[in-house]
Amino acid sequence: MTKSEIARQLKIAPAARVALRTSLDALVKEGILSAPKKGLYVVRSQAGNKLSGTLKFHPKGHAMFFPDVTDEQNLATGIDLVANARIQINRRDAGTALDGDRVLVSLRQPSPRRQFRIRSEMDEPEEVRGVVEKVLARRSGRLVGVFRSKGGFSWVETEDKAVEGRIEIIADSTAEPGQLVVVDLGQWKDRYDTPRGRVIEVLGWPGDPGVDIISVIHRFGLRTSFPENVLAEAHAVPEEPEPAEIARRKDWRDKLVITIDPADAKDHDDAIWLEKTSKGWTLAVHIADVSHYIKPGKPMDKEASERGNSTYLVDRVLPMLPTELSNGICSLKPNVDRLTKCALMEISHDGRLEKATFFDAVIHSRAKLSYEQAQAILDGKPAPEGSDPELVPLVKEGWRLASTMRQRRFAQGALDLEMPEIKVRLDDQGRAASAEPVIHTESHQLIEECMLIANEAVAKVLRERQKPSIFRIHEDPDPSRLLDYTETAKLHGYKPGDHTKRDHIQKLLDSAKGTPEEHVIKLGLHKSLKRAAYAADPL
Repeated sequence: MTKSEIARQLKIAPAARVALRTSLDALVKEGILSAPKKGLYVVRSQAGNKLSGTLKFHPKGHAMFFPDVTDEQNLATGIDLVANARIQINRRDAGTALDGDRVLVSLRQPSPRRQFRIRSEMDEPEEVRGVVEKVLARRSGRLVGVFRSKGGFSWVETEDKAVEGRIEIIADSTAEPGQLVVVDLGQWKDRYDTPRGRVIEVLGWPGDPGVDIISVIHRFGLRTSFPENVLAEAHAVPEEPEPAEIARRKDWRDKLVITIDPADAKDHDDAIWLEKTSKGWTLAVHIADVSHYIKPGKPMDKEASERGNSTYLVDRVLPMLPTELSNGICSLKPNVDRLTKCALMEISHDGRLEKATFFDAVIHSRAKLSYEQAQAILDGKPAPEGSDPELVPLVKEGWRLASTMRQRRFAQGALDLEMPEIKVRLDDQGRAASAEPVIHTESHQLIEECMLIANEAVAKVLRERQKPSIFRIHEDPDPSRLLDYTETAKLHGYKPGDHTKRDHIQKLLDSAKGTPEEHVIKLGLHKSLKRAAYAADPL
């Protein structure tokens, strides 16, 4: 319908036509309406094959489109949003969209197969492809690149895959040629036109301390500060739990609850307590009760949804929540009262989860151990000075429990796929001074096993009660990829066996342990397996 037809149907008075035009433009921007031809409006769900969602560029140049599965207009199209959870977009079909933009995409069915396609491809369905029809909202509209200037003409060279080349600078800048700058992209309506923008920040010279990290922050549109209304809500949170809330919860303040984290950790999300019983062990896993302080729909909740996660960079953390919470009331620090969600589990002598109950609790952590301190206790060294006398027995019993659960897990088919982790250390100037391997010792495994069993207990009860939830899953690997992996293992002199069987894979991993090719064998297996994914069903 045209604007006039809509106005007549809705009986809108001429004086309100400007408001109608504004509303229609807003609906087009939101993706509820589309405007395929000048002056014509179509309800997008009636357009049949158009979806709104987020675009992410791949380092190789193409993009992936992720439709919004909760968008009513997307649902109304009848398109299977599970089967089309991500859709590839060729660079030439991405228009003027940038990485992270919200876009409207039309789907194209695969073209008819040609006669000369090889036989092995005949059974593989071609993927549906997409074309960006419209940019609904920019993530930030900002790009990072190197400033250049010659003969009164200025431009910025960027490696951003969305732009492919240079951005013309349309205003004077204080930047010097060769410096890294942030560009705010202006009007760019056609990908075949040269994009234009203005320099809004000079980051400095490439190679200067800290410039690379700041450029990463700008390149990915990461948020370094919180809006005023979010900070105001955070400041209003009390520094100590309210007495009425403590009275409502199970009181665990007299128990020896402890945290074990990296030495440089600023926030402490989880804590444990355990004891040996005649039937095995009782284990309590406490998780900081963030949900008590973050209410749905409030400013902190909306900001956290926008960020999605905390971002860990080599020299800083950009938290999902204001530090008043993440490092304060929601951090399970020692010697202060903290609110938690608790999973209390009974575990058998052979490491089997027998029973689990869940409740709101209040704790008063007695010890904040680093992994190194916990490992020293396991190695027979004394606990830190002034520690509770029961700390050493608790940590040692914790490892006996964890090692039992770990043995059971591997016996049931879990794979030992631990990859080396590298910690980059910076000097006082912010330059990389060393790269050291992080050794995952028994103290790391102790906490890992406790967290795994708690997650399994939660997943189990949610599934049994048929509650809507999200599960972390690993689908079965592609047999052809496993076959390729088998050939790789043979090239290194191994007899890999049948790689559709977990015990054969683990046998190969065990035989490669400690050898020069251990990393290659593990990496090859990683590449042949499907990535962990999240699903509404515990597949």
